[in-house]
Amino acid sequence: MFPYDQENIVAIATPPGIGALAVVRLSGKDLKPLYKEFTHKQPKNRFALFAKLYHPKNNHILDEVVVTYFESPGSYTGEDIIEISCHGGVAIKNSILQAAIDGGARLAHPGEFSYRSYLNGKMDLLQAEAVSAIISSKASLSAELSLYHLEGRVSKMLGKIKSKIIDVLSIIENELNFSEDEISLTSYSTICSMLEDVRSQINKIVDSSVIGKKIFSGIRIIILGRPNTGKSSLFNAILGHDRAITSPVAGTTRDTVESWFELEGVPVCLVDTAGVWKSKKQLDSLGVEKTLSELDRADLCLLVDDKNPNVLFKTQFMKRYQQHYILVKSKFDLALNPLTAEDDIIYTSSKENTGINKLLTSISTYILDNINLADHTHGYMITQRQRGLLEEASLCLNEAIEQLDAGIETDIVASTLNGFVVAIKDVVGEIPNKEIVQNIFSNFCVGK
Repeated sequence: MFPYDQENIVAIATPPGIGALAVVRLSGKDLKPLYKEFTHKQPKNRFALFAKLYHPKNNHILDEVVVTYFESPGSYTGEDIIEISCHGGVAIKNSILQAAIDGGARLAHPGEFSYRSYLNGKMDLLQAEAVSAIISSKASLSAELSLYHLEGRVSKMLGKIKSKIIDVLSIIENELNFSEDEISLTSYSTICSMLEDVRSQINKIVDSSVIGKKIFSGIRIIILGRPNTGKSSLFNAILGHDRAITSPVAGTTRDTVESWFELEGVPVCLVDTAGVWKSKKQLDSLGVEKTLSELDRADLCLLVDDKNPNVLFKTQFMKRYQQHYILVKSKFDLALNPLTAEDDIIYTSSKENTGINKLLTSISTYILDNINLADHTHGYMITQRQRGLLEEASLCLNEAIEQLDAGIETDIVASTLNGFVVAIKDVVGEIPNKEIVQNIFSNFCVGK
């Protein structure tokens, strides 16, 4: 992990490329002198100043900017911070970056601003992971869930759970100082009841992490059917723009095509496939193999056919699929003798854009039925690390309860419960693990 040497650090905090504005961010123990060199003015805490920005060494004008100074410790990192909003051209922001380096700063490592915030007690490890999750969010609910973590509500909840176990430890360890003749021992049943209550809370969090994962990572929907049945046209119609190439020639789509959209606040990855059919051509066979691999990964499958989607159930491909599906009759505008409408089939025409809203409603129903969005703010955990530690904590509670039932000595029970406390501390980073911390912050962007 990069050392915390309190050197002045600098990075461009906005994405690469050209834009209307760019932000250059600096953090350090004392940035007042550098602020004066940049602006020729005295810094004011949390004051946005519109001014010319000067090179700190040669006094050359770099740009007209809005520069904001945040005085430590009341800043994101807990150090002095300067944020410079400049014009978004590549040359401008790079010249400001170089000027900051000429003024004594060094380039920040990925995640170093948030790392300093963590070291200075401005956030715990769970909140730091939430920062990364917010940046990576693909839809509104995942961003909302990440904000729930960032606000520290989950950390406080885990703190209360930890305190309950520490209270139990205090009771047990206090009893170790007395013989049974000197003090009335707290009954095993009372302690078990307290432990079972905590175990229930932990299991609720672990179980709800599946909800949180779906809200964050989204659901995967594939379009499956024979060649030239309108799969790619349906794919484009759902997205509302031409993402996949379409043509009257069967087998136009050889590989999978993915695109993301948001539905019910959940990110949805829609996958157009080559389809399923028997062919002796190697290229066609590879396309079918790719379709089958996508079938194994799908949460929901749209079974599309321009004649009768029910026939797809008889194929060998559907025998391996055990998830949810929606039957879609495509090219309904071309049907000379339309089938009698069946309730379990959605009739669509991508050309005339009919039936698409009904199909989206059906997908929405799947999301609402399978992801408890009404309780999405309690889909707590969004990382494998957090989930693993909470499962470890739950195992400690199970073992402690079993030890109490078996009449094991209370000092052994206390040792087991201490393992629970350590696991909870690891979740929020009270006990820093160098490798874990390095892995978390190294996945951040440079300016964060």
